[in-house]
Amino acid sequence: NPMQMHLVKMLNFNRTEEAEQRLKAALEQFYLSEFEKTKAAMFDSGELTEELIAEGAAKHFRTAY
Repeated sequence: NPMQMHLVKMLNFNRTEEAEQRLKAALEQFYLSEFEKTKAAMFDSGELTEELIAEGAAKHFRTAY
């Protein structure tokens, strides 16, 4: 993925720990915002409902050993 390669190249610059933490926070905020937009669109379309969330929360998804 070209964007991933671009980010990897940018991360090769010498950075302070503080700069790395700020970059990490910015990326987390970006992806949280994208997730919230997608979630809102799914609720608006009816593809996602509170009932579906509750139903999923009640299921056990871990592998039985």
